[in-house]
Amino acid sequence: MRLKKLAALVLAGALCLTSFVGCGVNPNEAAATLGEQEVSAGLVNFVCKYQKATIDDTYVAYFGKDFWSQDLYGYGTTMEDDLKASIMDVMHDLYTLKAHMSDYKVELTEEEKAAITKAAQAFMAANSEEAIKELGATEEIVAEMLTLYTIQAKMYDAIIVDTDRNVTDEEANMRGITLVQIGIAGEYNDSGSYEKYTEDEVKALKETASKILIESKSVGLEKAATDNKYEAVDTAYNKKDTTMDETLLEALNALKVGETSTLIETTSAVYIARIDEDVDKEATEENREAIIAERENTLYSDKLTEWQKEDGWKVNESVLDKIDFHNLLTQKDPSEKNTEKVDSTEKADSTEKVDSTEGK
Repeated sequence: MRLKKLAALVLAGALCLTSFVGCGVNPNEAAATLGEQEVSAGLVNFVCKYQKATIDDTYVAYFGKDFWSQDLYGYGTTMEDDLKASIMDVMHDLYTLKAHMSDYKVELTEEEKAAITKAAQAFMAANSEEAIKELGATEEIVAEMLTLYTIQAKMYDAIIVDTDRNVTDEEANMRGITLVQIGIAGEYNDSGSYEKYTEDEVKALKETASKILIESKSVGLEKAATDNKYEAVDTAYNKKDTTMDETLLEALNALKVGETSTLIETTSAVYIARIDEDVDKEATEENREAIIAERENTLYSDKLTEWQKEDGWKVNESVLDKIDFHNLLTQKDPSEKNTEKVDSTEKADSTEKVDSTEGK
């Protein structure tokens, strides 16, 4: 069963949605409620199945066709349960924003409504009957999803208007550095398992780091690293970076422009660093924009949290349980013709064609 990419969803902004619906789902049932607003099972099913289609190809290649029933990340829940829960969180946010449109005087224009209708019709026309059936898609359901995401985009813009965009040069500043990193904790083997290095291996890696440092004094850090099968990376950092290892950060902050560090050892790696410039202008401006974006996201998230406190959101778990993940969907290139059939005996690969699997 194959599915064309829902390119029309670009209209509604970023659609990293999550999916749901199955053979036993009544599309008119309420999968959730927010006050008097019902979230239809038909919509949730479509979103789940569409998001599932974006995941199937890659995961089948690595974990086989039964991966949806597995606890791949050790959370104590299956991939199917994780996806459904994630989608319901998305639905909660979308309908919360819809309920508060008047707070920010947000409305959809006639042009936007017409574009949504056109996009929904295009999606329905682009996909085969079997894909549409598996998704539980109708023009109305696709249009509702596009409407919700259009509202989200407009509400986001309205909410973040009051963001503090004043970022000082000191806050934004990024120092330009050249960095060599040699991991000493362990690595993943060919089977995908993580193995810690032995004491002898760690010793050998530290000796290599020392060799690079010594050779850098005569041939430069870049060549010394390359000669020893490592790479000297041109990068940048902020003096108050809260995500960087404290030992590494302290060592970098102690260096002046043009200076190369001694070996900097943390629990996971050995570093050699050189400070190239106190102000990397390009990286600094990128960081300034990143700080503003983080403030915008925080303001938006805080507003959603405020609205959602004791808002009465209820999920109907019995409806979610009816959404089955037995069949696999794949996305296909928009340039491919829709008349192509997929035989049920074809094997799945990571680039195209995934056939239906038997139900549990």
